[in-house]
Amino acid sequence: MLFQYRTNIPSVMILKETEIKYIFNPYVLLPGDILLMNTYEEIFREKMKCQYEHAAIYVGDAYFMEANGAHVVMNHIYSYAFREQDHACVLRLKKYSEKNLSNIARNARKQMGREYANTRELIYARLRKDSEIKDSSNRSFCSRLVAQSYADEGINVLPNADYCEPDDFLNSDMLTIIKDGVVPISNDLLNVVINNQKYREDKEIESPNAEMFKELSGLYEEDIQDLTQFLQASINKPHLDEQAIDIVKSSDMFKHIVMINKEMPWFMDDKSFLSHFEDVDKGMHFLYSQMNHYDHTILPYYKELHLQLIVAAYYLTQSKLLEFLRDYIADMVNDAIACRKRLADLFELMILTHKEALKAFFDKYGIYAEYEYVDKPTDIGFILEEVMKASFCS
Repeated sequence: MLFQYRTNIPSVMILKETEIKYIFNPYVLLPGDILLMNTYEEIFREKMKCQYEHAAIYVGDAYFMEANGAHVVMNHIYSYAFREQDHACVLRLKKYSEKNLSNIARNARKQMGREYANTRELIYARLRKDSEIKDSSNRSFCSRLVAQSYADEGINVLPNADYCEPDDFLNSDMLTIIKDGVVPISNDLLNVVINNQKYREDKEIESPNAEMFKELSGLYEEDIQDLTQFLQASINKPHLDEQAIDIVKSSDMFKHIVMINKEMPWFMDDKSFLSHFEDVDKGMHFLYSQMNHYDHTILPYYKELHLQLIVAAYYLTQSKLLEFLRDYIADMVNDAIACRKRLADLFELMILTHKEALKAFFDKYGIYAEYEYVDKPTDIGFILEEVMKASFCS
């Protein structure tokens, strides 16, 4: 939350079933859309006299990036719910291109794991919002994450991307409110929202990225908050490559299968999966959501990262770390593909074991047309742009 510095990270309000009346509508959202929320931190909202005390940035595929009071994380759109329709709002650029939106979302994802700002930075948000003072803390909070993701694309939706508040986005001449961005919840989505709220609450303070960056900061004796900063530090101090490689290996970061087995120990075993999802509709909602997430977020993001490291290792052939990461990320991509194929197998398993029960589900939601994994090409345009920028700067 913007005005809350949490040391023990108490959970954001989780609404009771009877309180859940409205949700964000992923069917009208585009990557880069700004989500403003009342998360029922009433003390802070009243103290700061604001309509919304939290902001996040939609990255597509029903997921958004937020600074949650501990780190920058990715969460599902249904992990927040609202009592009234005006307790949330969706804003979008009045003028944009698909490339703009894609890059804004990518800029937000790059900050995954960044630590939350301290109390002083939050106090400065209001005092410095109309100044040209820039952040030197290398930390984030909700509105800063959003505004900086736009600023990195050369789009200044606010006067100062480093110091701003959620309500400031409402006053930006560059943004417009999206109709039907917040809609009444349907009965069939109620359990989905309840489960996503619980998942967000359980995982709120976890971040393998942040844990790894903390160790790397100690190794390089500088503040490392994202992968770009890590790679730059490694280039400046190549003699530490072997130690950095050991830190990466010991972290859960980039270990897709490890994280899946930790979060979903029932995923790889047919009997365990069927036991976990005795409710057929819940099981199918899980499969549809996960297949969509792999197809449109996880695999594209992993493949983009792998391509970036291929290019970096090609130009910096002396770097043992880049060579290691190139191959390490390739293994992560393959593990993610294996999980995506597993989802397709589970889809077929559900059909075989619950054929009659699924008729109503398919009549209502249709069949996930591309349930089988298809290896799709990755757009390398953004990498070529980065290479050109680097060549021009050098």
